[in-house]
Amino acid sequence: MQAKAPLWTKDFILICLANLLIFTSFYFLLPTLPVFVTNVLQGDESNVGYVMGILSLTAVLVRPLSGYLLDVASRKKILFLSLIAFSLAMGAYYFVTSLTLLLLLRFVHGLAWGFTTTGAGTIASDIVPPARRGEGMGYYGLSNTLAMAVGPSLGLLILGSSNFSTLFIVSFAIAVAALMTIMVIPYEQGPTSQDKGKLTFTSFFEPKVFSLSVVMFFTAVVYGGIVSFIILYGQEIQVANPGIYFLIYAITLLVIRPIAGKSFDKNGPGKVMGLGFLAIAGAFVLLFLAQGELLFGASAVAMGIGFGIVHPTAMAMAINRVEPFRRGAANGTIFSAFDLGIGLGSILLGILSKWVGLSYMYLFCALIILVPLVLFYLKDARAVVAAEQR
Repeated sequence: MQAKAPLWTKDFILICLANLLIFTSFYFLLPTLPVFVTNVLQGDESNVGYVMGILSLTAVLVRPLSGYLLDVASRKKILFLSLIAFSLAMGAYYFVTSLTLLLLLRFVHGLAWGFTTTGAGTIASDIVPPARRGEGMGYYGLSNTLAMAVGPSLGLLILGSSNFSTLFIVSFAIAVAALMTIMVIPYEQGPTSQDKGKLTFTSFFEPKVFSLSVVMFFTAVVYGGIVSFIILYGQEIQVANPGIYFLIYAITLLVIRPIAGKSFDKNGPGKVMGLGFLAIAGAFVLLFLAQGELLFGASAVAMGIGFGIVHPTAMAMAINRVEPFRRGAANGTIFSAFDLGIGLGSILLGILSKWVGLSYMYLFCALIILVPLVLFYLKDARAVVAAEQR
């Protein structure tokens, strides 16, 4: 029996650590920025939607460019420069005094976010052994998950004991720590794309992952309703600590991601993705029914199961479809779709919630998630079966 290729190399551990720090810094703002908008800047729910959504929408603008540059140039250098911009953007929150300034900063922050996360994900996919890609990207995704467990809770803790100025300073310091971690990664890049002088549509987008990108777009639309409004909804239904949603969600992800990754490597995506989509739909139904902590927490568990399956499985499928020197474009295409979904979801669901309320908005999300479920089984699941039968 052939020995498994090593997964937990120095490079892999360091890129996971860097990603953990990047997302921890970012997740400081997830539960706290809506409060900053409503309590400090005197905005309403629609303002929250715009503030949370604009970052994702601007990230969409640079994902294709970042994917192209990652395929034709030094991936480590691009990630390093992106992290400098990301860190400076984090530090700039300290100086925000109006909704206009905040929206401008979120625009700039989104540009840096698009480059940073695409670069880190592409380097991780280079480092992971091909035969263990589902497992490896699942573990890499756990760094995001740990950040979601630590970031929102720590952010709310700092805010409870101090103020927003302290919160923004700490988030800046963590971003700088991520930058320092990237500096010591001894990663060596493989062959780059040979199409450096031929800029076409496919230089920036990877057609082989378009169908998966559509699936991830609709999945991200409903996720925008979580990242933007779950804290406000928890307060509305009198949950004592609404931030617990992110902690429960993250702990569930920690358990599910490795299991889903190994299942993908062994059995493919056919059965496990259906379970993931149905779990997400169930999570939104539970939110609609919630009147307190019990169903609110149960929804977080269901959401963790769903996203712990769907997101890493789709990413592993995308990477497996392309040549190594096209991984940047593939990641850029998938992440663009995901960011576009979060951005539009935050804004449109925010507008919807002003008409029908947050609870019915979440019930509508349960219906939306059925769209990517159907699309996946009409196209991507069939493509996997057809490839296996060749």
